[in-house]
Amino acid sequence: MPSVIPKKAATKVLLKSPPVITQLDLSFATIYKVEPIDRIKLIRDGVPARYINVISDSMGITKETLFKFLNLPKSTIDKKSVANQMLPIEQGERLIGMAKLVGQVESMITESGNPDGFDAAKWVASWLEKPSPALGGEKPSAYLDTVSGQEMISDLLAKIQTGAYA
Repeated sequence: MPSVIPKKAATKVLLKSPPVITQLDLSFATIYKVEPIDRIKLIRDGVPARYINVISDSMGITKETLFKFLNLPKSTIDKKSVANQMLPIEQGERLIGMAKLVGQVESMITESGNPDGFDAAKWVASWLEKPSPALGGEKPSAYLDTVSGQEMISDLLAKIQTGAYA
């Protein structure tokens, strides 16, 4: 019996998969927990420049501080934010990396069983500015301007969770 769905339409149906993360769902926990392939897709599709406001407001820090942490160009991002544009991939990736770190801490606290009253974003902002013995006395914020640095900070947070570093 011949198919009632034209070949082109059938192909579209088979290739279309439900989105796991969207630009409407940029919560810290979702960014942390989503599969890497979906996070990559989000970054490639474009991170709204205005997302920097969400992160800085949540962390209780100025946009300028976040620009400094992530080595982002203030004037370019401000212009893109006003024009409601997306960030270039490398800038969006650093911004999503910061959100992922906050999401990691949120998940750690939730897993501990007592998240009430804990503000992960504000804790991360404070912790990033404290010298760490595990980093030779450097502040974790000094490593946020590269993806490798963000991965190193994520590993350090995981070690803190296990008690390897306090």
